[in-house]
Amino acid sequence: MRPLLLPFACLIPFLLHIQTAFADASARYSELCAGCHSANPATHFRDSTLIQAADDRRTAQTILSGRTNRGMPAFKRALNDQQALELARFIRIASTSTPMIGRTIEAEALRADRSAGYAIAQEGDTRFLQYVDRGSHLCYDGIDLSGVRSIEYRYAKGEGEPPRRFALVAFSADFGNGARTPLGEKITSLTGGWTQFKTERIGLSRELQGVYRLCIIGMEGGGVFNLDSFTMSDALGTNDGITQSFDVSNEVVHAADQRFHVEKVAEIDGEFWSLEFLDERSLLATQKSGLLWMLRDGHAMVSIEGTPRIRFAMGDQAGLFSVKKHPQYASNGWIYLSFAEPHGEDAAATTIVRGRIRGTRWVDEQLIYRAAPEFFISSGAHYGGRLAFLGDDLYFSIGERGHQENAQDLSNPLGKIHRIRDDGRIPVDNPLIGDPKAVPSIWSWGHRNPQGLTIDPATHELWETEHGPKGGDELNRILPGRNYGWPLVTHGTNYDGTIISHESERDGIESPRAHWSPSPGVSGLTFYSSNRFPRWKNRLLIATLAQQQLKLLRLDNGRVVHEDVLLGNVGRIRDVAVSPDGLPYIALNQPNGRIYRLVPQ
Repeated sequence: MRPLLLPFACLIPFLLHIQTAFADASARYSELCAGCHSANPATHFRDSTLIQAADDRRTAQTILSGRTNRGMPAFKRALNDQQALELARFIRIASTSTPMIGRTIEAEALRADRSAGYAIAQEGDTRFLQYVDRGSHLCYDGIDLSGVRSIEYRYAKGEGEPPRRFALVAFSADFGNGARTPLGEKITSLTGGWTQFKTERIGLSRELQGVYRLCIIGMEGGGVFNLDSFTMSDALGTNDGITQSFDVSNEVVHAADQRFHVEKVAEIDGEFWSLEFLDERSLLATQKSGLLWMLRDGHAMVSIEGTPRIRFAMGDQAGLFSVKKHPQYASNGWIYLSFAEPHGEDAAATTIVRGRIRGTRWVDEQLIYRAAPEFFISSGAHYGGRLAFLGDDLYFSIGERGHQENAQDLSNPLGKIHRIRDDGRIPVDNPLIGDPKAVPSIWSWGHRNPQGLTIDPATHELWETEHGPKGGDELNRILPGRNYGWPLVTHGTNYDGTIISHESERDGIESPRAHWSPSPGVSGLTFYSSNRFPRWKNRLLIATLAQQQLKLLRLDNGRVVHEDVLLGNVGRIRDVAVSPDGLPYIALNQPNGRIYRLVPQ
């Protein structure tokens, strides 16, 4: 019996339906998945056992239900069963493996939630990653290294920059726990300008077979250069050796008159931003891409569902920032979050809410601070976002969002430290409360990008770390109603070497208590007040990003009189906190997110 053949015209509606469904699934992938995964499914899912099993219905169920233990949200409210099935089919078809020799990968096609320390810029028709710095990591999923002997990379490097080094590292299996293989390091040379691109080759120290996550990591002095693209090649090439394993040693360390070793507490496939101990048993940690994690009794971390919707985008500093408990958390259960709140297509501003955790859900959410609509802007830079409590007063930082003039404008909340009550009310004794043109929550101004806030438990003074431009990172003691100078005075310069200000101090402007050039990328900070490390008591712990160090500073009458480095070259340390039992904990990214604690020996 002959099969029934339909006229081609009868197939057109069916074919159009298939084409439309595929296009719709592609759009849903871009909307729901690309922010955390690669923009191209082939660069992430080719090594996924779930996808490659070709069981689309099982994949669809995973999409609807999520994987909370791995930080994947559920999409059952965003998709119906048919849409989830079409999305599963799209991912499977799009992730079909193809040979990679000769393939060029655009630098901006990285996995955004697994990369850090970069920005996106454009010159003419060329989009590129900008200022790849020390500790920066650019990670690309689904890279088949079979037959690859070298990688050609197209980059630019401006005048005045010293030789700097970067590394290629391949991660296998589960990124958090799988093996990492250093493939070689390269020292970049000048190209004649920051947008004068040329192509060089880095040879791989060993040949690998199969699919990996490939990361480009900035090293000593910063691997500073602009990256346009890279191409997989089977041609031989050379590199400048391998000097770093990109793991944290568990050997005993002797620093600042104390002996200790470093223990890993937790690890995620993402970027940590903030740590907060709720009590002796529970630790909260924020992931920049939007997840709130809880570690209880040292068991596996679980993500908290129902937290606010945030802005998180490639090349943007936006995300979920600080988590901080209320000083009376034991009786009221309040937990505070700061984050980049999205508005429209690309605008955002720093917002603060509070809520409670019931089981593994975020509940009872209340708005504590939101800027006026005109301050939701499209800049992706300098959100600030740190929180600190002193009694019922909540202090928080907002950066100037990359627009210097905002920092000196008192009618503008950007580039300021603010003080409000724990419920969002404005204290009547704030320093500018009597100025009708000033934002009433302002506590101090003239700030560029405050990345750390803490209270000295002995003096109740507020301290802040602040990112300078190229050089000029600062430690400030924050006093009410004071101007901290940006951009009128600074110890740094623009990234292209041009002068921002010829003055580093001025009458009427509060000078930093310490400043650093080149910039270490100062981040979270806290005072150490425990007896577990008695020689560190009452000193200041400061995390750094670019320098990848944990610093210990001794103060005398509000001045820094000594600085020690407790840890170095361990990854971008985003935050430091002290547990109720007196152990310092650090959150770092190398490039996966890890939490370590320092244990006395």
